Amino acid sequence: MSQFTISRRGVMIGMAAAGLTPSIGLAQTGEPIPGGTLKVSHSTRIATLNPLILSGPAEYPCIDMLYSGLTRIGPDNLPRADLAESWEADDDARGFTFRIREGVTFHDGSPCTSADVKATYERILDPDKPASARAVLDMIDSIETPDDTTVRFNLNVPYADFPFSTAHANARILSRAALEGEDAALETRANGTGPFMLESYDSAQVTRLVKNPDYFHEGKPYLDAVEMHLFPDLAAETANFLSGNMDVMLIVQQADFDRIDAAAGTNALRVPSGRYVNVVMRYDTPPWDDLRVRKALAMSIDRELIVDIVLEGLGRPGYDNILSPEFQYAINTPKIAYDPEGAKALLAEAGYPDGLDLTLVASNRPAIRAQVAVAIKQMAEPAGFRIEVETMPHDTYLANVWMKGGFYMGYWGMQPTEDGTFNLLLTSEASYEDTGWKNEEFDALVAKGRATVDEAERAEIYAEAQRLMLEERPYIIPFFEDVLTASRTGTENWIVAPISRYFYVEDVWLDRA
Repeated sequence: MSQFTISRRGVMIGMAAAGLTPSIGLAQTGEPIPGGTLKVSHSTRIATLNPLILSGPAEYPCIDMLYSGLTRIGPDNLPRADLAESWEADDDARGFTFRIREGVTFHDGSPCTSADVKATYERILDPDKPASARAVLDMIDSIETPDDTTVRFNLNVPYADFPFSTAHANARILSRAALEGEDAALETRANGTGPFMLESYDSAQVTRLVKNPDYFHEGKPYLDAVEMHLFPDLAAETANFLSGNMDVMLIVQQADFDRIDAAAGTNALRVPSGRYVNVVMRYDTPPWDDLRVRKALAMSIDRELIVDIVLEGLGRPGYDNILSPEFQYAINTPKIAYDPEGAKALLAEAGYPDGLDLTLVASNRPAIRAQVAVAIKQMAEPAGFRIEVETMPHDTYLANVWMKGGFYMGYWGMQPTEDGTFNLLLTSEASYEDTGWKNEEFDALVAKGRATVDEAERAEIYAEAQRLMLEERPYIIPFFEDVLTASRTGTENWIVAPISRYFYVEDVWLDRA
């Protein structure tokens, strides 16, 4: 067993090697009652069921129910056994061996073996195929499958956090047959090993999943079915939940939280998180190619006021660090005072003494994007930023603005690790590199941090990466948003976690008494 780690991550690696990984199940609140259909409301369309590329808020619970990964992040933000029942690391953290559960089958009845795991990871690593998890798994050098229940990953650098990377929400295991078929089939069909199976998919209305009777945790799931109901109208979604038509409201808007919390028969849940809305400013597009302009806009936003008026106090100010305080290696980020006069002077220095006319684009889902955009418009006006906010349907935004536009509102959930966060958005080869910010020094620091085992040294490397990011200001991150959800009384074990990718719906049960 590896002896190189002393952190909570190291404890997890050691426990896994000893076969002591925590059970994937959660603590029960009573004797579970089997049966029933859980109705979940959501406001954003389930655009795809392809686990390799999906990224929507309502897509994650679907994929968490339909597919399994080797590991899975628990509510404690640590990796737990999933399809793999245990794992162990080599002493130098350059190799990891996973033991897969015996007798697991895909929903079509075909066996799930190490060959399917290898095929899935090879697909993720294929540079010619889209795969959101590639940037956090590209340290894999080779994959060995000595038998049907053993997979060994040989890494090109030491990487103690590898069990976190295998828990990436887009690294769920697909069958070799599915991978050999047309990619389009993955968009609307699902053949995983998760606790629920796809019965019907309708991205514009209701997607229905039913119990997998052969799930590898005996006796689970407790529910017979889960229905995902789309409500494009937020008022209608809230009304349906409060009237009892829905059991769960996947995402509660800040403006509705107190009302839902006070209503009879509801349980409103709030957890601090690293989720944020961010302002994307294309680094290679004027005027954002000038650091002074980016800094001027950062100084033109009153962070504490945004938390109060947009988040209704349900969050914390952020100061443009992509890492929230929950991360192990997050630094104490310097506060940015609201200083429109100083921002105005910076704009003049950058060659814009008369200010700037700009269009800031925001998707209408979730609604907080447009709310923050309007707040920024008003706050930045005294500094000379004359901003018009253009709000558009989410599908139009995804097709025409996201990853393409020069000035728009992004929205991201918390990632499990620093490496995963940086490689999701900020390194030159990031999965969703959307700013045009390509910094070789930052890339080198992230790569060095990935390969460093010593915790003190790693902390300093990541601190330097954060300082460089804050100096260059590729994003404006005005706050970190609490995760808000709600369930009806009698919906047992519906949980909320800082990383909104894992839901453990197999542990949910309904007490209709």
